[in-house]
Amino acid sequence: MIALLGRPDPATTQAIQFARGILEGSATAFYEVDGNLTLNRFVLSSNVPPSFHDQYLAGMNRLDPLHPRSASNRPIARLSTALDQCATQEAATYRAFAGQCGVADMIEFFFRRNDRIVAGMSVLWAPGCAIPDGSMHIAEKIHDYLEFNLTSRLSSNADEPARFGLTSREMEVVELLCCGRTNREIGECLNIGLATVKTHLIHIFEKLGVETRSAVVAMMSRPH
Repeated sequence: MIALLGRPDPATTQAIQFARGILEGSATAFYEVDGNLTLNRFVLSSNVPPSFHDQYLAGMNRLDPLHPRSASNRPIARLSTALDQCATQEAATYRAFAGQCGVADMIEFFFRRNDRIVAGMSVLWAPGCAIPDGSMHIAEKIHDYLEFNLTSRLSSNADEPARFGLTSREMEVVELLCCGRTNREIGECLNIGLATVKTHLIHIFEKLGVETRSAVVAMMSRPH
């Protein structure tokens, strides 16, 4: 079952479920990536641990070694490998965070259009799951198929934040707003004051040409 925060068409959902099935994953998270390398329009399978997604948006994304900003030219990456190669406190913190949220490992797919990452997908495994032998090889084999099927259906909406001039911090506010967070909760998640949150919202409304929070959510959730 797919819990939709975005609104993918049936073909997109089928491609996501195909990746999860062939890699025997516990859950998947598909997302679009804007020009500022901010993740948005998440499509989560029902088995994604809620605590993992909520805390990720609340700030753990800054420590994510598989974030698109760290992708370089790679089409795929594996969490356990990235963490083993990065002996830092940030990596240790992220490893503990994933483990506490019930994520044993994951493979990240990076999907590009015109050499820019426009979308990505995580295939997650829960503790105790049998990860297929040669999972990275399997992921490499299916990457191009997924990239074609998933990015070909993305409209120019993936470029909306850059086109409207939203900053990375403004997109973080938008993401939390779209998750139903109050101004106070947004401030707590981003470690900023309530007045700053309100200022960001004023700028967001002006740039998007809307007047209400619900209008922002509607714009960011428009069907492709």
